[in-house]
Amino acid sequence: MNSRTVPGSPRLHYLEWNPRGAGPLILVHGNSANAWWWRWVAEALEGANLRILALDLRGHGDSEWVRPPDYSPHAYAKDIARLVETLKLDLPLVAGHSMGGIAAIALAVAQPRLARAIIAIDIAVTSSSRRNRYLRHLQALPTVTYLDLATAKAKYRLMPAEGEIAPEVLAEVAERSLMRTANGRYTMKFDRESFFGSDGLDVAAAIRELKVPMLLVRAGHSRILTAEAAEAAQQANHLVKMVAIPDMHHHLILEQPAAIAGLIMEYLREHPG
Repeated sequence: MNSRTVPGSPRLHYLEWNPRGAGPLILVHGNSANAWWWRWVAEALEGANLRILALDLRGHGDSEWVRPPDYSPHAYAKDIARLVETLKLDLPLVAGHSMGGIAAIALAVAQPRLARAIIAIDIAVTSSSRRNRYLRHLQALPTVTYLDLATAKAKYRLMPAEGEIAPEVLAEVAERSLMRTANGRYTMKFDRESFFGSDGLDVAAAIRELKVPMLLVRAGHSRILTAEAAEAAQQANHLVKMVAIPDMHHHLILEQPAAIAGLIMEYLREHPG
């Protein structure tokens, strides 16, 4: 695994596995997450002839924050497009979790020639009063800093905090999601302004416009992607295939990375490029 950057503005960071692999696969994280969340999926794909690139979207991980803030799905789609164009990737499969899946949809609608197909994993196709209240809660949370890394890791929680995730996985995600502040304390490694741009796409309408194939993955216990919304998305466009994975929760790329890797491989066989 290599850590690399895409030059330009904003500066974008990505992780790369198997750079000599024949088929490009781009992995895109969700809001407040980063490229390291995909480590276990990438490792489960070991042996596949894939060039795997996990991107830190602007304002996340080790990518640059932007001012004035610009964190809409359309802006994230430009980040993915710049990765594809800079590295001259030939029709990659783009898989995104949560907000990363919405960014993949925005890319496929705006520039359908840049992706062979997309996989959207447990995305919010439609909103709800409960989800809107949750987003307002996230936006209102104060920025918290911790005296040392050990304390910060111990306090780290996923949102929503659910699913059977291996403790060693959660510990590494926590460490990769924290950064040191100018005064030597520790805080989360993402721009909190990103919470304020995440709903800038009519996802249901975008799905109807898709001209490239999409696999929509729903976690069986998801509170983000309802069964009704997933079924409606599949019915809205013949290019959309939906699969539900029982007994899984929103953070399924951490909960069952091998299952997600298996879905990716199966979908690649269906869409070999």
